[in-house]
Amino acid sequence: MQTQSKLLLVDDEPHSIHLLQRLFQLSYEVFTATSGSKALKIIATHDIQVIVADQQMPGMSGAQLLSIVRQRSPTTLGILLSDHADLATLAGSAHETGIFRFMHKPWNIAEIKTSVREACELSIRLREMALKRKPALPPRDQVGPVAQAVNGAAAPSLLVLVGSEVDRLEIMQMFAGDYSVQGAADVAEALKVIEEQDVGVVICEAHVGSKYNGPFLRMLTLSQPLVQTVMLTSTADSELINKMIKQVQIFRFVMKPVVRPHVLLFAVSAAMKEHLSLRSNARLPSPPGAAQTTPPEAFNQGSAEQ
Repeated sequence: MQTQSKLLLVDDEPHSIHLLQRLFQLSYEVFTATSGSKALKIIATHDIQVIVADQQMPGMSGAQLLSIVRQRSPTTLGILLSDHADLATLAGSAHETGIFRFMHKPWNIAEIKTSVREACELSIRLREMALKRKPALPPRDQVGPVAQAVNGAAAPSLLVLVGSEVDRLEIMQMFAGDYSVQGAADVAEALKVIEEQDVGVVICEAHVGSKYNGPFLRMLTLSQPLVQTVMLTSTADSELINKMIKQVQIFRFVMKPVVRPHVLLFAVSAAMKEHLSLRSNARLPSPPGAAQTTPPEAFNQGSAEQ
């Protein structure tokens, strides 16, 4: 009999805990806590795969809890429940706090079930990878200009998925001296690059032309969990940002047009550091090409999806 994944539900409101417990108790081994401090005691004694935590809790917020857990148990993934106003603020620090997915309150049952299932599957994969450690990569501060061979292999590449050729070439030129930079005008080209190259970081837009990139990024999160994404978005895209952070993992958002190049340079450098740090503790899940198991047609979402 397969062992059930362990799920920890954290909320200071007993009614919310009860509703979530009823939702998941048949499929997971469920633990509950009414505060961040009580949750940390459970984490210390149980191998938890996923935490579903409310953001607004007295003493320790959900984001603070997940940040602490990330330091103690890096493969434990968190789903943060919060209201609409909190999400844009929290999204920029998602990678530091170990947030796998954001969910609005009140939550959608189908969405939260899918998010928990995907988080459990990814947590298990990350743990399996951690058990197959490979030789350490260069220290976290050796990124950017140090685009040298890593243990005899080429350093990870940077992929720029931007529809406008002018914008794409401008961004590629910005990083050409520091990384091996690959460009893609659409998802099909991006998949081909991922098939052939060892990609560490993807710079992309939410839409390339009329096509929404959410399904592609969702697939990338699940099939290539070490790859980090830097999302280019405009200040007018607040609704889109909220949609993206509920569906996929974004390492950092950068506003466009990129009038301050150093902001994008810093975001990519931090993303590559994160990728190298994860690689130093885990074997890559599969050789380049695993993402190609999903054909490009699967990502043709049409222009109507916003």
